[in-house]
Amino acid sequence: MLEALWWRGVRNLSEQTYEPGKGINRLVGPNGAGKTSVLEACHVLAAGRSFRTPQLRRVVRSGEKGLWIGGRVRDLRGGEHRLGVSWEGTRRSRVDGRWMEGHASVAEWLPVRVLHAGSFDLLTGSPEERRRLLDWGCFHSVQGYRWHWQQWRRAHEQRNAALRKGDRRAAREFERPLVAAGEIITQARQAYIDRWESSTAEAARAFGFSQRLEGFQVHLRVGWERDRPLSDAIARSRASDEERGFGQVGPQRADIDLRFDGRVAAEASRGEQKRLITALTGGQARMLEREAGRAPVVLLDDVVSELDVDAVEGLMCGLQNFGWQVLVTAVESRIPGLEGGRSTRLFHVEHGVVTPD
Repeated sequence: MLEALWWRGVRNLSEQTYEPGKGINRLVGPNGAGKTSVLEACHVLAAGRSFRTPQLRRVVRSGEKGLWIGGRVRDLRGGEHRLGVSWEGTRRSRVDGRWMEGHASVAEWLPVRVLHAGSFDLLTGSPEERRRLLDWGCFHSVQGYRWHWQQWRRAHEQRNAALRKGDRRAAREFERPLVAAGEIITQARQAYIDRWESSTAEAARAFGFSQRLEGFQVHLRVGWERDRPLSDAIARSRASDEERGFGQVGPQRADIDLRFDGRVAAEASRGEQKRLITALTGGQARMLEREAGRAPVVLLDDVVSELDVDAVEGLMCGLQNFGWQVLVTAVESRIPGLEGGRSTRLFHVEHGVVTPD
């Protein structure tokens, strides 16, 4: 659970500490007040990147040299951890006062799932975003996945560097560790997807979406011909890889195939697509809770305007019943499904300042 979040040099936000409560927290205020920036700060801390821009420098407040975001989280055993991320040209991450190599150690203590306007383009967007969604789930739920993914990534990048230089012998030396780790992470991805499909259906029922998502199926496209081992696929592609200067087959080309009764989900109605993406996100959160004993912080940026009233009401009621910590932004304080004081706390955001009601 996120107990406190503080920031400096973030967008239009004034420097301050924000303390969300358990359950659902509403952040309300006019457009441009800074509501989304609060969620963005939380996401940067959790993932080391923004969900609004690929460049952290764009998150920095005008006139500032960099940014600093910190947080205090509590695990299920009652342990407290202090997390931090800073950016002044390069990103640096901290856990309990120690600078870390990379951001994975921070991400491990603060799993976050976000739904925002761009999330609903997941089905029609590039495979990179769908792989990122899949790898997030494997990272948090599959033991050892992070280490094997890092081993594969290192070998993949080293092979590509050798291919660019035209060093064929060196490129072939990196194929063995690339194949070994690539097969393992692909098996983990497949096992995760098998469980993700049923967990998504469970979340859809909890959110009241199940009738609109009948016949949903999710499959893994591994990134090469499925009936061949990765070693054979790389061998067949080797000459072309050497000519082009990069690897063309492997886990880096994986994708998620989403369908309704055999029909490609990208061709479904916009309402069905939004419900599916919401259920996929809820399914990942449910899996994390069940398999890793932790629930993520769920960030919902203006879903009131993205989903119809019935969908918002079902989503909010389902999240309330799950008991997850949620930060939801809206222009108005009234959100379908949260009537009668069902949300834990209400915060007003104006001119970059967050004030508890």
